[in-house]
Amino acid sequence: MKKRRKNVRSKKSHPKQDHFLMRIKKGERLYKFYYFRPLAGRHYHFEYRILAKEKVNGMLEMVSYNFKIENGVPQKSSIARVSKISKEQLDEIVQNVMRKTNTASDEFEELDLSVFATIDEQIEFLKRQNRVDTMYIT
Repeated sequence: MKKRRKNVRSKKSHPKQDHFLMRIKKGERLYKFYYFRPLAGRHYHFEYRILAKEKVNGMLEMVSYNFKIENGVPQKSSIARVSKISKEQLDEIVQNVMRKTNTASDEFEELDLSVFATIDEQIEFLKRQNRVDTMYIT
């Protein structure tokens, strides 16, 4: 007779390419989005983006990536993730990126989503600003 292990959960394997840059779990909210748009890359619609969400425990999770439109198709590259970062560390990263890239104030945008109480309010705001592709919201 075979012995059976009880309460063993098999781990779900993640797809090789996850089309979601950030997954929002219950109780989490978006925090801030940062857009760096250098003049030199404007004709390619090039941006460097930093997106951050606030976890239930108050820590942040961050994803950053390059974004550009090539032949009418949005492209994301150089995706980096940090699963645990403080608000102060995020501020330092943003300041360092601005300093090292010589980003002028007209080449930078900060979108503060922490002013909204719920993720639903945040998503509605992003929709009104035309900043969200709803096909990626689950």
